[in-house]
Amino acid sequence: MLVDELANVAAIRSVVNEQLPALLETVSRLNHQQLQASRDEQNLIKAVPIALRDIQRDIRNLRKDLDAVGVRNQTIDYLTERVEFVRRELMYEMRHGAKPVGAAGDSLEVQSRVIDADKLAAARATCLKINLGCGHVPLEGYMNVDRRELTGVDIVSEVTGLPLQPGDVDEVFSSHLIEHFPQEQLRRELLPYWKSLLKPGGRFRAVVPDAEAMIQEYTAGRYPYDDMREVMYGGQDYDGDFHFNMFTPEHMRRLLEEAGFTRIEIPAAGRRNGKCYEFEITAINGN
Repeated sequence: MLVDELANVAAIRSVVNEQLPALLETVSRLNHQQLQASRDEQNLIKAVPIALRDIQRDIRNLRKDLDAVGVRNQTIDYLTERVEFVRRELMYEMRHGAKPVGAAGDSLEVQSRVIDADKLAAARATCLKINLGCGHVPLEGYMNVDRRELTGVDIVSEVTGLPLQPGDVDEVFSSHLIEHFPQEQLRRELLPYWKSLLKPGGRFRAVVPDAEAMIQEYTAGRYPYDDMREVMYGGQDYDGDFHFNMFTPEHMRRLLEEAGFTRIEIPAAGRRNGKCYEFEITAINGN
C-alpha cells in the first residue's frame, strides 16, 4: 500500500518536473504582456490629450482660414460694388454730365417757348398744373408741354428745362413719360428738377406702365408677348418712342422717397389701358 503511494508521488513529481518549466515560461510571458499592456495604456492616456490638443489647434487654424476666406469674399463683394458704382458714375457723366439741365447746343434739343402766354399767366394766378410730354393728348386745366408743336400744346420744351421758375407749379403730371429716360438720369436729374418746380405742398402725379402687372399677366397666359414687348421697349418709330426703363409701383415709390417726396400713394395698379397695364402714383413736395 505504501509502496503504491510512493509510486504515485514519484509519478506526480515526474509530471511536475516535466511541466513546471513550461508553466513558469507561460506565467513569465503573461506577466510581460500585462506589463506591456500597462505601458501601452499609460502611453495612450498621455497621448490622447496631446492628440486632442492637436485637433483643437487644427480646428482653430481652420476657423481662422475660413474667417480669412469670408473677409476676402466680403472684400471682393465690396470692390465689385464699388466698380459698379464707378461704372454708373462714369456712364452718367459721359451721357449727361457734359451739359446742365436745359443747356443749349444739342442739335436734337428744342428751344423752349411758350405758345399760349395768356393761359400761362392765368394759370400762375390761380393754379398752375403742367402735363409733361402730353403728345396728342392735351388735358383740360393743364399747361400741356411737349417737345413738338402739336395741337393743344401750350409750351414747346424739353421736360428737362422748362421756361418756369422754381416753386412756380402746383402739380407736375405725366402719363407714360418717365419710362423714356434712363434710370440714372431720372434719379439724379429729372425727379429733383421737377420737384424744384413745385410749390411747397405741390403734387407730383404720374401714370406709368406697370411692369409687375404685365409680367404677371404674360406669365398667366393672358397677355400677348408682342403687346408686352411694345409697351416695355416702346414702338421705336422715332427718337422719342424708345423706352429705357420699366417700373413697378414699389420701385417708383423708392425713387420718389429718395428724391425727397412724401405722402406717396398709389391710387391704381395693374389698370388696363389699351395694350398696356399701368399704375398711377402721387406724391407731395414737403410734409
